[in-house]
Amino acid sequence: MSYPGEYGPRGCDPEKVFELADRGAVAESLDAGEEREVRNHLARCHECRELYERELGLNACLGSLDFSWTDLRSVHRGVAMALPTRSAVGRIMWGLLAAVLLVTALASLEFEAAQPVVLMMGILGAFLALISGSVEVLNAIVDAAGLTLLLLLVLGTLADVLIALAVVLSRRRRAQEA
Repeated sequence: MSYPGEYGPRGCDPEKVFELADRGAVAESLDAGEEREVRNHLARCHECRELYERELGLNACLGSLDFSWTDLRSVHRGVAMALPTRSAVGRIMWGLLAAVLLVTALASLEFEAAQPVVLMMGILGAFLALISGSVEVLNAIVDAAGLTLLLLLVLGTLADVLIALAVVLSRRRRAQEA
């Protein structure tokens, strides 16, 4: 499928599909000829028809929400057009581009003696020290309270057994009375 502004071999134009689905909510509405052209295309193109139906469902869902508590009028059209049409391949390519840019920026800083890798390793080391220190504190608390915790667990178990025994006996008594 093509994306906004691109016309594929089958004449796919998601922007016009969105305008048809939004009918009335969008200022730049289709004229009668364009609408007929888009509807004919929807009859032939399965992908655009699915996009149109998804957009109608989304419009119905958003129309049922109450936004009276906010000044939110609408989402920027560029955002609305970009989100639902980006393919998985496009997302992967953008992710790879972001990763390449991150690695390039880190390498650039490294070559300029800013040493971001050393900084990140220091932050990671501090985080690991915090975690291991917390574990040591918890171990000391459990060691100090270990016998008390064991005693409480035994008492809790005995209380559970006594409650279960009382329930069984009361049910038997009710069964015998009935």
